[in-house]
Amino acid sequence: MSIGSTIKKLRHENDMTQEQLADFLGLTSAAVSGWECDRNAPDISQIPLLSRIFGVSADIILGIDLTTQEEKIDEIIVQAGKRSAKEAAEIYRLGLAEFPASYKLMLRLANALDYRDEQDTYDARLKERIALYEKVREGTKDAYLKNFADGRLCGIYIRQGKRDEALKIAESVPNFMFSYNDFELMLAQGKEKIYNIHRSINGSFASLCDDICFISTIEVDGKAFFTHEQAIAILEKIPKLYEIFYENKDYLDDGLMIALAYTRMAEHYAEMHDSENTIRCADLAVYHARKTDDYAVGLENGSYGISDVWDYPQLPKDKRHTSILASPEYDYPTTTFWFSFDGETHTDRIKKDFSHERFDFVRDEITKLI
Repeated sequence: MSIGSTIKKLRHENDMTQEQLADFLGLTSAAVSGWECDRNAPDISQIPLLSRIFGVSADIILGIDLTTQEEKIDEIIVQAGKRSAKEAAEIYRLGLAEFPASYKLMLRLANALDYRDEQDTYDARLKERIALYEKVREGTKDAYLKNFADGRLCGIYIRQGKRDEALKIAESVPNFMFSYNDFELMLAQGKEKIYNIHRSINGSFASLCDDICFISTIEVDGKAFFTHEQAIAILEKIPKLYEIFYENKDYLDDGLMIALAYTRMAEHYAEMHDSENTIRCADLAVYHARKTDDYAVGLENGSYGISDVWDYPQLPKDKRHTSILASPEYDYPTTTFWFSFDGETHTDRIKKDFSHERFDFVRDEITKLI
């Protein structure tokens, strides 16, 4: 593709007239027309300005194959997927240095920057994430990327107490009756349909348990909405649901949600000064956190496949679910898992929760458990 054809293509993609582009460049529309008809070419000094106007790299302006660029970007994403979040962030930075207008890389860099360690850099990373999400949602024409950035940014603003900013984003998102996943499920046939439904069920189950845990913590006017007894009754449903969903009780890394539920129950019992149930729930929380940590032994950061997919290493047999709805063992295409360990175990995090002063009245027993 010639430089003129590339400029014309980019101009159309940005809904820009020849007159508008010429105005940005301080030239006449005839000059732009001449480029697009390949009668002449822009001066080399104008390439950086064209890059900034269209939000693409100079390589694209100069006619580098866009398909080749996308292949390179996808390869960067695959390589980053094999690393920890922190290492992936650096890979995405290098990728953006080569392809500064790639919204796919911007979005993934923003996601990767949300790692737990290095708390002293958290504020700076959060600020960068916000800037990247804003850039993606304002610049991309890809509905999926924009929607993902909208959701992440809205969540950040809510946690910061910036409800007005979050509401603006929420109001800007179209309310579609059908999503891409809905169509994907309707169009699928045979084994592919089973795979898509299986994936949907797993996602729905995880979201259900997250919501149950979250609702138990909701406050209204600065006060807990549910009593301690009510919150405990809500949280008790999570381990019961897990026993139903995982009939073989092979929770693996998913057992972290059970550990969290028992931790929250222990906190409520502690506020009630019920020592017996506080210790019982603390014991179960630590048990499930340790089981989750045991799952990670022998795994390195990155993506794992069930079958030979791309060049992902296969997940060992003892690291796979066997419960029917949780198992990916049905010869599915491209089924992968992500594992990331940032240096702090789940047991370490549970210990921090139990270091709270509310547990001081059973401190000796808690210390023995952890």
